[in-house]
Amino acid sequence: MAGHYRDGVSLRLGGQALFESVVWGEEERPDDAERAWERLGCISGSPARPEKQYGAGPDNLWALSPARQAVTELKTGCVTDTIAKKDINQLGGSVRWFNDHNREAKALPVMLHPSRYSESQGTPPQGMRIVTPARFEKLKEAVTQYVAALAASPDRWRDEQAVGEQSAHHKLNGDRFFYTYAEPVRPS
Repeated sequence: MAGHYRDGVSLRLGGQALFESVVWGEEERPDDAERAWERLGCISGSPARPEKQYGAGPDNLWALSPARQAVTELKTGCVTDTIAKKDINQLGGSVRWFNDHNREAKALPVMLHPSRYSESQGTPPQGMRIVTPARFEKLKEAVTQYVAALAASPDRWRDEQAVGEQSAHHKLNGDRFFYTYAEPVRPS
């Protein structure tokens, strides 16, 4: 965080800006959403944007631990009641790309989508998690509280122990992040 924010005030403002950059619905701004999701990844892991960097792979990749990485596709512009087979296949392809490039860690397939239900023709990757707008709002509340707690006193947000304690308290670390702020995909 020290590389992105100069003080607690800029941390709070930056936290708010992350969520304002993710727009749901037809007016979405995909690059803004992917960039915001990458910055949010600084809280729970080391983020990257392979598709942007290499022209292949997922929209976002977060190292949650040495053994686990979140492979994420953002579909915030979708307005359907189900997750289309093509979007499920895209996430599956990103998981395969990840597996081809990383033999040491296991992929956690994640998608930001307005629905948690897959089309009946789709075959979601095993363990797929969905961040819906409702879960995204819960995440926004948690990050807002997390940032406020860290910005409450000078340089607290630079204290590794305080950051770790607040991450754990708000369930923003490792796999807990996606088991709290995402839900399993369901058949339609």
